[in-house]
Amino acid sequence: MTPNNNTPSRAFQQDARAWSAFTGTNYTSALRQMSSPLAQGLLGPRVSARRLIAALNDHELIGANGGAPRLGENGVRSDSPWSFNGKTDYIQLALITDMLRMFTPTSGSEVPEVGSYSLKHTAEWFLSPHFSYVSNGRLIWAAAALGLPITDPDGDGPNLLIGVSEREHDYVRRMVGSGQTRPQADHYRPAGYEHLRAALARAAAGELITEGWLRPEPVAEPAPFHDWLVQQVSRNDVVGDLAGDYAAGVRDSDHRVARTADELLAIFHEVSHSPEAYDAVVTSIAEWMRTEPSPAPIRTEPVGGDAHNHGGWGAGAGTVERYEFLCPCGDGTIVEEHDNIPGFREHDVRIDCDKCHAEWRFVDGRGVRDWALEPAVVHPAA
Repeated sequence: MTPNNNTPSRAFQQDARAWSAFTGTNYTSALRQMSSPLAQGLLGPRVSARRLIAALNDHELIGANGGAPRLGENGVRSDSPWSFNGKTDYIQLALITDMLRMFTPTSGSEVPEVGSYSLKHTAEWFLSPHFSYVSNGRLIWAAAALGLPITDPDGDGPNLLIGVSEREHDYVRRMVGSGQTRPQADHYRPAGYEHLRAALARAAAGELITEGWLRPEPVAEPAPFHDWLVQQVSRNDVVGDLAGDYAAGVRDSDHRVARTADELLAIFHEVSHSPEAYDAVVTSIAEWMRTEPSPAPIRTEPVGGDAHNHGGWGAGAGTVERYEFLCPCGDGTIVEEHDNIPGFREHDVRIDCDKCHAEWRFVDGRGVRDWALEPAVVHPAA
C-alpha cells in the first residue's frame, strides 16, 4: 500500500490488525500510522509491526519467551510498562529503526560499545522536531527488531550495549547534539547520514520516498603516510609524541586523515600548533622519506597566482605567469615564475621563507612546473 492507494495490501492489513491488538488502539489508527510517509522505510524496507512484536516475544536477550516482559519503556529489568498513545508509536519506532540503519553494524567478532541510553539521546536529537523524546526501551526494541548485535554489560541495570560503530555514533552525536563540539572532519560520518537527513525532510512534507538506498561498499583508499605514522605511536621521542596527537585527532574527528605527507602539513596549517609540533612534523616527514622505498614528495597548497599578456621586448608578444604556494611552515611562500616572452624565456621557482629555505630543498630531476619538496636532512649536503 502507498498513501495514494485506496485499498491497503494484505501485509498492511495484517500489520495493522496485529499492532491494533498489541497496543490497544483501533484498526484505523494503526493503519494510518503505517501509511505515513515517515514510516515507509527511508534507509531500508518498512519495518514490519509483526516483526517488532515478535522481537519482544522471541529475541534471545530481550524476548519474554512466554514469561514476564523483560523490556519496558525504561529498558530491561524495568517495571515501566509500555505507554502507547495510539497515534505515533509505530511511526516513532520506524524512524528509530531508520536512524539505527544509518550506522555500520559491528561485526561478529567486535564487542558492542555504544550504550542504549546514549543512543536514545542521539535519536532524540537526530529525529527532532518529529519526536522530542525517545525512551531507552524503544531504542533497544528497534535495535532488536533490526537484528543488531546487543549485549548486556552487567546483567543488572536497564541499559544494553548496541552493536553500531562507536566512532560513527560519536560523529552523529556531536553533529546533532545540543552543546556538543562539532567534528572537524567527516571520515567517520555514516554512509546514510546525508540521505536520511534529506529523506526525513521530504517525508515530513508528505512526500513518499520511492527510491531505495543501498549501503555503499567500503572503499579502502591508500593512506601510506597515515599507516606509517600511526605505527609510531609507541615511540618515546618527538615522532612518537606527534603520532599520538595525530592519532587522537583522527579518532576524535578533530582533523582529517593525512594519507600523504603533504596532507599532514596542510592539517597543521588548519589547526593551532606550537613551533615544536611543526618541527616534529618535519622530523617525521624526513624519516618517512628516508625509510620508504618510493615516498611521495611534498607539494603545498596554492595561495595565489596570475597570468597576463606581455607585449614583449621587440621579438614578439608573450605571457608572464606568477604563482604562489604556501611554504611548509606557513609563514612564507614558494614562488613559481614563467616569462614566456621570445628572447627572454625564463622559468624559476624559489622558497621565499628563510626558515623553510634552510629546512627544505627541491627534489632533483623535476621541472619548474612539477616542483616538489623534501626535508633537507633527507639528503644532507656533503
